[in-house]
Amino acid sequence: MSVLLRIPRRRYRCMQAGVSLVEVLVAMVIALFMLAALMTVFLNLRGTVRDQERLAALQDSERLVMTMLANTVQSAGYFPDPLNQVAADALPALAGNAFGDFVAGQAIVGQSGADGASDTLTARFVTASGDGIMNCQGAANTSGASAAYLNTFAVNAANELTCAVNGGAPVPLAGGITALRVRYGTDTGNGGNVDTYLSASAVTAGALWSQVRSARVTLTFANPFAGQPGQPATLGWTQTISLMNRP
Repeated sequence: MSVLLRIPRRRYRCMQAGVSLVEVLVAMVIALFMLAALMTVFLNLRGTVRDQERLAALQDSERLVMTMLANTVQSAGYFPDPLNQVAADALPALAGNAFGDFVAGQAIVGQSGADGASDTLTARFVTASGDGIMNCQGAANTSGASAAYLNTFAVNAANELTCAVNGGAPVPLAGGITALRVRYGTDTGNGGNVDTYLSASAVTAGALWSQVRSARVTLTFANPFAGQPGQPATLGWTQTISLMNRP
């Protein structure tokens, strides 16, 4: 007689490895917070770089126009042969200039802007061919003979500082300029030194253009950061420029 032996089966519980849905959701939330933080850092950094670029562009524009203005105004009244000429001969009377008339020897003239408009400034000088003195558009005399330059600065309706040479078409020098203001250092007492700064209208009214020794130029630039808290709408840059051969 055979005997059947029953061997009991052992059941093994399989342990499953993995993550639950809750853990996945928690991980996603943490990742989203990290991504938001990284995006904030990126946007702030991009904004800082953009602001620095705009500031650098504004400073370059300020330096450019002030350098051009200073070079032109400093040259006002220059003529190349002072041993054989006097100013009245080198710079004869000039009438009919749109921005003001010149008497003989006069180097500079201007007009005050009406109703808040920008002023204008016109400076004239004579250069010898090849002497390297440039007009307000950056051109030098290479004609082979002496040349007179009448340089007129103004601000147009597009907020550009412009320069016209000898009554020609104005050429934009820089943008973002909302106003040009000029006060003229005048020797009203004939003492050889500036004793007051006057507007163009006041100088004209007193017939004092021959006694102007310097020009105090203020340019107002549109502030590229005007939309930020505490920032003004405009920024001003002022420079006092002495006229050549004037004390």
